[in-house]
Amino acid sequence: MRTLLLGALAVTMFTINSGAAAEDSLGTAGPLRFVATAPCPAGMLAQLQGKCDPPPVDPKLGPHARSAAEVQRAYKLIALVRMKQAKDALDAAIVADPNNVTAYKLRARLAIPTALASAEVDVNAGLMLAPNDADLLATRAYLRGSKNVVGALRDADAAIAADPYNVDAHWIRARLLRSAGKLAAAEADLTSALTIEPHDMQVRLARAQLRLALNRPDAAADASAVLEQNPADMFARQVRAVVRGKLGDLQGAVEDLTAVLGAPGQAANVMPANPSFGELYVQRAILLARLHRPDDAIRDLDTVAAIGGQRAVLRMQVYLRAHGYADLPIDGKRSAALDKAMKSCFVDNVCWQGLTQRI
Repeated sequence: MRTLLLGALAVTMFTINSGAAAEDSLGTAGPLRFVATAPCPAGMLAQLQGKCDPPPVDPKLGPHARSAAEVQRAYKLIALVRMKQAKDALDAAIVADPNNVTAYKLRARLAIPTALASAEVDVNAGLMLAPNDADLLATRAYLRGSKNVVGALRDADAAIAADPYNVDAHWIRARLLRSAGKLAAAEADLTSALTIEPHDMQVRLARAQLRLALNRPDAAADASAVLEQNPADMFARQVRAVVRGKLGDLQGAVEDLTAVLGAPGQAANVMPANPSFGELYVQRAILLARLHRPDDAIRDLDTVAAIGGQRAVLRMQVYLRAHGYADLPIDGKRSAALDKAMKSCFVDNVCWQGLTQRI
């Protein structure tokens, strides 16, 4: 369950009013924070076909003006979820003015996560023109993170030194610190970011996940704050469900997991079904059993088997085998023996809490 809860976040989409600036929602560094979809009067299909694309830039403009106009056009295309066309506009911006730092910066961010090598080329090109640009330094820190944490942290430190109020730089450094095992320092960066921008959902959710890793009950408050802004946020639901379960609010935890999974025995809300969600079904099965709903608990275990959640079943079997159920097979398969061991574990406070942690 931790793998699913604490993994990278996908880009979130939401609709903006036509008068809102598209760039306001994207953040400044690292991957695009959100893609704010602009409404197209002709409908989504027409939007994706380009019917609402902004007009081409006037070719009569001078190079600098034309380059700036192409960048603004790219922002509008991103808001229309026309990513290829946005990249084309940024290509044109750089051709018109090879010194346009903003164009390099946005093109690099647009390339994350599908073309990381291209993103790094653009970041380095931008840094040749603006060596102390906090956004470029933070973006390079993000790109370096998986292969050179020390160098990435150096870039993140430089970014924050250049701009202490750069929220995305704090978020990126927190990711790096967490990967280095420095959880308290990572939380401090996220808290600093939220002091600057209290309504940043990306940072708030990152702190919720980090606080969950630290076994902090206030992770639930952060997750709830995210859900107030976006009730459909799956990761926030999962965080809050785990914390609620640990705090004894079993019914609240079940409600959160049901918002993600759907009712026991029904088709999953998450389509197509993913084996990783087997861990969530097992988590809910444990909670349902504790709430004296054994039939629903068994339905969730049936769902785990149906979607191929072998990893979750194996984790249960390994834990149970080591905690009093020596004859239980470890094969990743549902069985009468597993159901019997599970039911016995459910009524033992030490066993079920340990099993919940294991999952």
